[in-house]
Amino acid sequence: MFTQSLDFKTTDLDTFPFPFTSGNYRYSNDLKRLSNINCIEVTPEYKLQVETKRRLLQEQPHIRFQSFPHTMEMQWEVLEMLIDMAADRYPEHFEVSKDEDKWTFKNHIFGEIDSFVYGDASTLPYEPLDYIGRHFHNDFVLMVHRDSNFYLEVGQVSYAALFSANWNKGMSFDEIHAPVPFVSRKGDELAERVRKFLLSIEPGKPWTRINWNLMADRWDVNYETMDVWGPQRSEITPENAGKLVRLRVEEQKFYRMPRSNAILFVLNTQFLPLEDLTLRQEWFDLTYSVLQDIPGPMAEYKGIAPFLPQSVEYLRSIDEKKKAKINNK
Repeated sequence: MFTQSLDFKTTDLDTFPFPFTSGNYRYSNDLKRLSNINCIEVTPEYKLQVETKRRLLQEQPHIRFQSFPHTMEMQWEVLEMLIDMAADRYPEHFEVSKDEDKWTFKNHIFGEIDSFVYGDASTLPYEPLDYIGRHFHNDFVLMVHRDSNFYLEVGQVSYAALFSANWNKGMSFDEIHAPVPFVSRKGDELAERVRKFLLSIEPGKPWTRINWNLMADRWDVNYETMDVWGPQRSEITPENAGKLVRLRVEEQKFYRMPRSNAILFVLNTQFLPLEDLTLRQEWFDLTYSVLQDIPGPMAEYKGIAPFLPQSVEYLRSIDEKKKAKINNK
């Protein structure tokens, strides 16, 4: 039976993509140009996170990875991009040699060497995107551009927030985001606005945005395991929320693939326990303010309604202790 425990937390706060800039949060089209177009990152938790991702893929292969047969050429295009980025940014960790279509990829962190023929899937142990995705902690979703919309045709997803590569495979961008019950601050339908923006992305000019959620001691909450994680949310109390509830931040990067014209979503997901927010007082204050102000429909959509009050109560108790300590000086 599939089991899951949250094995890591972000320890390098300087690289943690903290999501809040004010004490009030509402959905907005916060896309911005990506300054560093290389999406490969080796964090202090890299090996532990990749090992856990591989375990999830091994235990639930059909849930964690899905594709259509006609996507093989697109997958090779993604493999090439990620291998080149890895070798370029971290030559001490990753290496690639190319002899025409005979490639050798080395991951020195894991001590792995793989040789394959580029374009020949039979020379790889998995489909191209599934293979290369197992070397990085990110989730990868490839959406094909067709009829002024995007369709999810390849997905390797291990850290989902109410999402599933198995469930969402074949859906359009509009269908995937149909449950979003919100408009932007200007009154625009947010999902439609983002979709139209994605249509304008050009090859070589990727964009990024930040998404956030709270997780009750979970890597992910996908549809297939709702019977497990649903009841677990009721186990959160103001006393254990500091350790069990984690601020889940998803740094989303969007690349227009030059040959296939598809959009590659690269999702860098990091976790920070609520108790670690005290390491950055500004983060604590902003998070406390934001969580107190979350509208009910937003809390329900994000799936945090069952344990949001307990999380706020935990933060309130920490805040009161801090103020009492200051007043007693």
